Amino acid sequence: MLIKSYELKKLEKNNFDYYLFYGPNMGLIENTINDIFKPIFSKNISNYDEVEIIKNSDIFKEEVFNKSFFDNEKFIIINRATDKILEIIENIIEYKPENIKIVIKSGNLEKKSKLRNFFEKRNNIIATAFYEDNHQSLFLKAQEFFREREINISNEILNLIIERSKGNRINLDNELEKISLFSTKNKTITIKNVLKLTNLSENYD
Repeated sequence: MLIKSYELKKLEKNNFDYYLFYGPNMGLIENTINDIFKPIFSKNISNYDEVEIIKNSDIFKEEVFNKSFFDNEKFIIINRATDKILEIIENIIEYKPENIKIVIKSGNLEKKSKLRNFFEKRNNIIATAFYEDNHQSLFLKAQEFFREREINISNEILNLIIERSKGNRINLDNELEKISLFSTKNKTITIKNVLKLTNLSENYD
């Protein structure tokens, strides 16, 4: 089932165990996992690469299907996935292991992708595309960041921070954290402060 990224927070998590997150915006994918899933599964998270799973599929399936009396629900993240992982995922979903959630992360997947089609055409699993950010989406993210921390900051400074982050969500997160730390000792944030604290956009290259 295809779900928009902003709809994931409203989704009833208990009804879905398998998610495919794909697209070029890896920063937003990471933000989504950190905000929605990791607070629930903070002590029982496993990370795999697709190559690792395919090379050691028996070991991976053993972790998925073996239930420990001491484990709560497991949360497994599969990184850099392609259509090669589909057969293993189909097998897991068919046998319905208990107390497990899996998020599969992938880059761009074409419409003809078997993995993408598998997730989009079934109502009991979730597919979400994460497209590139634009200036407006990053502006709203930065605005919300400072609002939550009750830091007063002008639109001019917000635009400057985004410009110096090179339109990249991960870069923006780094710059926002720097300014947040600076604000604990300095009530007023000026353009001069931001220019000193943040990276020049070309430095990200």
